Amino acid sequence: MRLTDLFRALLLTDYSLLASTFSLSGFPTTTTTTTTATTKANIRVHGAKTRDIRLHKTYLSLSQRSEDQTANCSTPNIDRQSDIKYGRGISHISADLNEGDIIAYQHGTWYVDGTEVGDGSDSMVRYMQVDTIQLVWTHDCEHGVINGFDLMVAANDDDDDIVSSEESGVIVGKGCYFVINKDYYVQIGPEQVLARIPTTSSEQNWKDSDREMALSRAEFYPDEEIMTS
Repeated sequence: MRLTDLFRALLLTDYSLLASTFSLSGFPTTTTTTTTATTKANIRVHGAKTRDIRLHKTYLSLSQRSEDQTANCSTPNIDRQSDIKYGRGISHISADLNEGDIIAYQHGTWYVDGTEVGDGSDSMVRYMQVDTIQLVWTHDCEHGVINGFDLMVAANDDDDDIVSSEESGVIVGKGCYFVINKDYYVQIGPEQVLARIPTTSSEQNWKDSDREMALSRAEFYPDEEIMTS
C-alpha cells in the first residue's frame, strides 16, 4: 500500500480497516466491541437475577418469621422472672406487666436478694389478675405494690371442681379457666411475681354468675417455679 493510502485511512478514522490491513495491535475491533457489549449485558442480567434471588430469600425469611409469629400466637410462651431476659429494676418482669394480666406469685415466704421475707409460712404459688400497678423502678431495684383480684382454677367452664388458689401446687393446664374472684382483693410486692401466664378472655361468666373467666393458653407447673433462695 502506498503512503498516501495510509494517510487517507487515518483521515477517515477507519481503525478497523487499518487493523485488518496492517494487523496492528491496540486498535478496537468490531468483534471486541460486540464482546464488551455482550459482557455488560450479561452483567446486567446477572445483577437482576442476583437481586431476584435476594428478594426471594428475603420473602422466605419474612414468610418464615410470619409463620413463627403465628405459631407463637397460637401457643405463646410464659414470661418468667427466672428467664434470662429479666433481672432487677427496670429489667424486672413487673416492668412488663399491664392491667388485666394474669400472674403467678409466691405467697407465704419468698426471697429478695437471698434474704427470706414474708410471714414465715410455707411457700406456695397463687394466681391473681392485675388491677393496678403502683411501682417505681431504679437501675437495680423495684419498689411499690401490685393490686389485683384473686383467681380460682377450673378444668373447664362447666366443671364443679373449681380449685382455690389458696390450695398449694394448683397446676394450670392449657385450656383451663381462671375464675376471677372480685370479692378477694390482693396486694403483693413486685419481688413476689414469678410469671405472667398468657390468657384469652372468655365471653361467658362462670356458671352464669358475675364471675368473669380467662382461658389459659399455656401450661404452668407451680412447684417448678417456687423460689427457694
